[in-house]
Amino acid sequence: MLVVPRHDGWIGTLILLAGEAIRRIEALNRAQRAERLAIESQGNAILGRYMLDMRPSVNNALTSVLGNADLLLLEPGLVFAGCRDQIQTIHTMALRLNEIMQRFSSLATEMRAGEKDSQAETDPAAAGLMTGD
Repeated sequence: MLVVPRHDGWIGTLILLAGEAIRRIEALNRAQRAERLAIESQGNAILGRYMLDMRPSVNNALTSVLGNADLLLLEPGLVFAGCRDQIQTIHTMALRLNEIMQRFSSLATEMRAGEKDSQAETDPAAAGLMTGD
């Protein structure tokens, strides 16, 4: 506990102390928010890496689904009309998933390019800051 003795201008001192306390509380709140955002970003990064790692497996499964749906749709006499509609829906949704996976591929390419740019900016040799000793 801080005691402010009464003297000329003690109210001004008290106001300054209150202002400093408010600034410290605001700084603490900003720091806590930044920490929460960093934890959330780290979780998103882990999820993103997992999704990129799983991309080949998902693409393989999609290729199989699309190929089999295509084969079934090429032979209309092998399937009942109701089944044919369901197979067409499966085919359409697999194509949609394939488009999403293509976006992941584009994102992965952009991320790699961004990482290379970032490394080039922080690498002294790449930035031309080495003296050659």
